[in-house]
Amino acid sequence: MKRPVLALLALWLGVVSCRRANPPAPADPLGDVFRKQAQEEGLNRTQTEGRRLFGQYCTTCHGERGEGDGQNAYNLEPKPPDFRQSLGAHPPSYWRQIIGGGSAAVGRSPLCPPWGRALSTREIDTLIAYLEALGRANPSPAPDGQAEVGGVSP
Repeated sequence: MKRPVLALLALWLGVVSCRRANPPAPADPLGDVFRKQAQEEGLNRTQTEGRRLFGQYCTTCHGERGEGDGQNAYNLEPKPPDFRQSLGAHPPSYWRQIIGGGSAAVGRSPLCPPWGRALSTREIDTLIAYLEALGRANPSPAPDGQAEVGGVSP
């Protein structure tokens, strides 16, 4: 009689232990920082991924905000462009060519390497999304040092 009772008790304990809720996921403090920063900057998920790739592949020459002031910019001639001045001048297909094939692919300096073998098409698209966000966040300075009024140059 004791064996069936013990077997039922073991079965019941097994079922009860399987029904317990899964423990909560471990905290992700670094991910939380990135999410908060992206939210503060008004970036969506695609742009946030592009920003991460920009930091990994581009900031050494182009700087944190694409202003051409990266830590290696002083070594380069010609200097990397200030994206605030050049982002709006070209369509995304132009930037896709530069990222994939290097700046020489569009007849510019050969100093910007081709990233087409290191980055997938999706990753290049996220970089372009981030560049577009940079262009909106850093509008081109007004010509001749004139101040902009209401977002429009006088």
